[in-house]
Amino acid sequence: MDVENNNTRLSASEPDKSSNKRKLGDSVDVTSGEGKKLKDLSLDAPAPTPPPPSPKKRLDFNGPHPAGKAKFNKDALFVYGNYKHYYGKRILDKDFHDIRLDVLGTQPDLFRDKQLLDIGCNSGHLSMQIASMFKVKSLVGLDIDAGLVKDAQNRVAYLKRTAIAAQGFPSNLQFVQGNYVPEDDVLLEIERPQFDAILCLSVTKWIHLNFCDAGLKRAFRRMFLQLRPGGKLILEPQSFDGYKRRKKLTEQIRINYNSIQFRPQQFTEYLLGPEVGFERMELMGTPEHCKAGFKRPIQVFSKPEAPKTVI
Repeated sequence: MDVENNNTRLSASEPDKSSNKRKLGDSVDVTSGEGKKLKDLSLDAPAPTPPPPSPKKRLDFNGPHPAGKAKFNKDALFVYGNYKHYYGKRILDKDFHDIRLDVLGTQPDLFRDKQLLDIGCNSGHLSMQIASMFKVKSLVGLDIDAGLVKDAQNRVAYLKRTAIAAQGFPSNLQFVQGNYVPEDDVLLEIERPQFDAILCLSVTKWIHLNFCDAGLKRAFRRMFLQLRPGGKLILEPQSFDGYKRRKKLTEQIRINYNSIQFRPQQFTEYLLGPEVGFERMELMGTPEHCKAGFKRPIQVFSKPEAPKTVI
């Protein structure tokens, strides 16, 4: 019988020469009984290629990344100190009692029936407690992070639906998103007094690291201009030691940090000086917190009363 393979005609009685060639160089272990072929390994044969490393080992976590696949820096999300769980570190009990309230509560008249601005309010926990405890006329909470502001707004909406209104609360609350630092000094010319007290609690470091000396000074001047005569700036500045721990958040933050000349110990002199104009500063107190980093003095800067009109 003849079998056709493509165009070659082979006779069934003729052995397949190509098959014989494939057997060359192979040996058969006749003692195994299985007839298993063993490869004839030559000393000159190249060494076997090692298996590729696992994907985990091939990843370069610290080195340069391919174009378009830059390493994600989660710290860059919090360059303004806008930590979502910030109050998890601040609050010491399940009732969400911020211990700074103990210090603020020593002078409740600064808040009662007053119009307040809380700069850098985060998710609004402290703002809500101030508005409720001290019976403020109104309180505007401002934060640069839209997500945190949305959380605060949702909380107020929930309170309005479920809570019994107590002397205006929570209707006396409003939360808005925005950057408090003006882009240019010329914008300060349009500011007008509208608040009786402004809170700036643990925010100066983040303004400083993002907007440098000029930005922080501009923010201080805006606070003064937005206060009515006799108004109060309630300030809780962070020490400069805390700046260093955050200088590596981004490259721009590092550059800004290295450029800072206006140190926290100079804030009081600047605020009382002619460039701003506060009349005096009083130490309200220092919260007794379990973490030393949160034991920051709370200061009260007073704007001069309106000059009396001589008739």
